[in-house]
Amino acid sequence: MPPTAAYLILTAAVLAESVLLIGAFIPTLTLLLTAGALARAGHLHLLLVVGSTAGAVVTGDFLAHRTGRTLGARLRTAGIGTRIPVTAWRRTEHLMARRGGPALLVTRFIPVVRTLTPHLAGATQLPYRRIAPYSVLAAPLWATAEAGAGYMAAASVQRAPAWGAPVLAALVVAAAALVFWMKTHKSSASSPGTAGPDR
Repeated sequence: MPPTAAYLILTAAVLAESVLLIGAFIPTLTLLLTAGALARAGHLHLLLVVGSTAGAVVTGDFLAHRTGRTLGARLRTAGIGTRIPVTAWRRTEHLMARRGGPALLVTRFIPVVRTLTPHLAGATQLPYRRIAPYSVLAAPLWATAEAGAGYMAAASVQRAPAWGAPVLAALVVAAAALVFWMKTHKSSASSPGTAGPDR
């Protein structure tokens, strides 16, 4: 597909993860790792991947906050909310009760919980201005970390042929030495001269 379509799909997936509770099950990590690898291969631009993803996160957090404020407690008891583990809800509520804004920053790196946090911020009537700075900070950090991981992994794969053969040879030598040592140790242990005195 053309790069523009790839950016749109990535943006839509991240936005859906933030806004819709069903988005908790969207594999955004896989998408960002793949996008990072494609950027390394020259098919996408890493800065555009990070920028479009970060923009989707900030927009999604805002819309999720509005949704939570509108629906309130019904989030947990209606539709897809009932399929999310109770422990995830409780963990998010605990974080929101202690520190709303910093919780949004921390949970951005925790799957499923990051979808619930802005919703619960709205449901508990926490003003959006309290979480907005943390959303703006967390979005590029998260996007850079996940897309960057894919970018670096692709770079390692590209370098693999250069050092793959020496590493394989070293592993073969180490395995052969281990087998030789085990056979020698077993032979010496079963030798009659090593048996203990008769009683």
